[in-house]
Amino acid sequence: MEKMLMLNRRAIMTLVVSTSLLATAGLAVAKNAHHNNGHNLLGEKIHKNGKHEIGKIGNNAVVAEVSNDKVVGMSAGNLPAQKVKSSKKMAGADTTQVAANGPIKLAQVGDYYAYCFDTGIDVECYWYPATDVIVTDPWSPYPY
Repeated sequence: MEKMLMLNRRAIMTLVVSTSLLATAGLAVAKNAHHNNGHNLLGEKIHKNGKHEIGKIGNNAVVAEVSNDKVVGMSAGNLPAQKVKSSKKMAGADTTQVAANGPIKLAQVGDYYAYCFDTGIDVECYWYPATDVIVTDPWSPYPY
């Protein structure tokens, strides 16, 4: 009887620990991704060298650093940044109005690059077409 009770305690403890680990892993993956069109937010400032504020994440100013018509870096206070890329357009809409035919979707060509900032709950990404960024070191595939 005592051996059976010990076995049940172990099984229950193993189940509790396993469930806790799975729940924690699930929480780490379940972040809300927000996609921003960095190109549109930057606008004509892409032609002016320097640091330009294009948004806010909480109390942190989101700043794009521009050099020679290219975004060379971004920051948002002390939030960790990750450089990612995708072949799918993640922010903005490529539509053109054609007379009497309605909106048409333009083909997506090339890669899009983003600086993503992790708040712990949300991930804020600022996307740019390849023509707007300097791509020197590797960019990770977009995981969210």
